[in-house]
Amino acid sequence: MTLTKFFWLLISTFFLFVFINTAVANNIKNSAVVFMYHKFGVSKYPSTNITLEQFESHLQEFSLSKYRVLSLEFILDTIINDGQLPNNTIGISVDDADKSFLTTAWPKFKEKNMPVTLFVNTSTIVDNNKNYLSWDQIRQLKNEGVTIGAHSHTHNHLTELSNTQFIDEIELSNKIFLKELGVIPTLFAYPYGETNEKMMNLLKDYKFKVAFGQHSGVINETSNLYYLPRFSLNEKYGDIDRVKFISQSKGMGVYDFIPSDPHIIENPPYIGFSLLDSHLAPKINCFVFDKKGQVENEIFKFNERIEIRLMRKLHKGRSRLNCTAKDNLDNWRWFGYQFYL
Repeated sequence: MTLTKFFWLLISTFFLFVFINTAVANNIKNSAVVFMYHKFGVSKYPSTNITLEQFESHLQEFSLSKYRVLSLEFILDTIINDGQLPNNTIGISVDDADKSFLTTAWPKFKEKNMPVTLFVNTSTIVDNNKNYLSWDQIRQLKNEGVTIGAHSHTHNHLTELSNTQFIDEIELSNKIFLKELGVIPTLFAYPYGETNEKMMNLLKDYKFKVAFGQHSGVINETSNLYYLPRFSLNEKYGDIDRVKFISQSKGMGVYDFIPSDPHIIENPPYIGFSLLDSHLAPKINCFVFDKKGQVENEIFKFNERIEIRLMRKLHKGRSRLNCTAKDNLDNWRWFGYQFYL
């Protein structure tokens, strides 16, 4: 073999290796990170507030050329229609219509051409409420490009309602939106991130395109459209290093997840899922937390199938599962889920 032939063989082998590893690492066609805010510069409520210094650091990071901040509607329409999102796609959502969104956050998002979805629970939108926006202000935001999403009427723990009561929540909220804005939102966010399968199906019946929870994780084409993850940002979990890490994370590509209903009956639940990329299985780590702290677990790996067995029952209330793994291109993959008992 001549030196030239050997050289070209070496080059072709290298590119074949890169192609194979890239294909394995990139079998997730789309990934999108969605952040959730509530209040801006309202230090009285640190669990739902972001400081102004933290907020400015987020804006600086999101403004970098490696990110694309896109509307939630565009992100989900692209995924649903099998389109292609840019690398490091970010979506921004704000829950509860706190006045600080209008006075503090929106002017800065608007200046940087960053689209935002505001999820509104309609019972709090009344005249002379010093903490929340008015309908005139929400109309102003809508006219300036803010997408308005539904967040129920009363902001109750929806899983504690009967089907009839939940339907009343949807219909009353829709009626108010139609009266005040002339349209009914197609995006929904569950208060406290709590839902169950019956509620998901009812939202489909009422023509909502998607619904969001409050559990961490990166959206991709295998995500449940009626239980989409969002990364919550507040004073404790809003430092810039965390935001940078999250912003560049990718979807895990999870399917056949059990239990399919987040409102669990069997406790502890049997947790299991499959991975589009079986190469992630040996690298995956999963953690479960409830109000008592971390729940010890055993992870069983069967090629692309992951089974998780908890060592104790979950505490009443909300519990969260987070699974991460680094792929062949050094991207962190992230899948999360919230249970409610």
